[in-house]
Amino acid sequence: MIGIIRNFLIVLLTLPLLICCQQAAEETPETSAEETAGTAGAEAAWNMKAEMVVVDSCPVACPCLFGGEGHGGQCRFVGAVHIVEGNHKGVSLDGVNWGLLGEFTGKSTAPQFGYSAYYVDSSATDEQKSALREILSGAPFSELGEQLGIQEASIKIDKPNGGKESYTLAIGDFGEYSVAPVYGNDPTIPQKVVNPVYPFPASEIIVGSATGKFSDHGKDLNLENNSGEISEFVLSGT
Repeated sequence: MIGIIRNFLIVLLTLPLLICCQQAAEETPETSAEETAGTAGAEAAWNMKAEMVVVDSCPVACPCLFGGEGHGGQCRFVGAVHIVEGNHKGVSLDGVNWGLLGEFTGKSTAPQFGYSAYYVDSSATDEQKSALREILSGAPFSELGEQLGIQEASIKIDKPNGGKESYTLAIGDFGEYSVAPVYGNDPTIPQKVVNPVYPFPASEIIVGSATGKFSDHGKDLNLENNSGEISEFVLSGT
């Protein structure tokens, strides 16, 4: 009998505590996945989903993609980027192009960038140009060696309409290139490097053969069947 009374008293004493805990749980709003993602996204001042075509001084299938050293100990490159979707502090960057020039030495797993220069599409609006200048003057772009400047230029990127046509890219009067995808035994599937070693977060790269000329800031890049890389990436920053 004493044991029964003791158990009854324990229930009476703990019941109010259980009720309070239940009420607190009901009153606390749950955070949805969308709300969590929105909070995380709000931390980024800019973002872009982009397509990129790059040419460089290495032979086709650049050894840098595999963590190796560039041809002759260095890798000089020129690239053009098309922003499919992008935003900078409320300014839409959809459809805007930009370009880059740079060089690094050593293995691509620990590259020593010597310099970088950037080009903003002259056809962009003033707001978009200002947004791109702010993005390209900050990290991670400012970490790619000495910045030689950011200037406006007409930037064109033409994609193949089908078949084995080449990509073509042009940056103002500085230069123009064509990049033809390289095919293997199956003539309908371009060769790719999956999980490459690359300065941009591309999950795979289509291997290409590049031909063309470029010259700016006293840096020349004359290519004849050299390496070309076609990729997509998503990048953001604060």
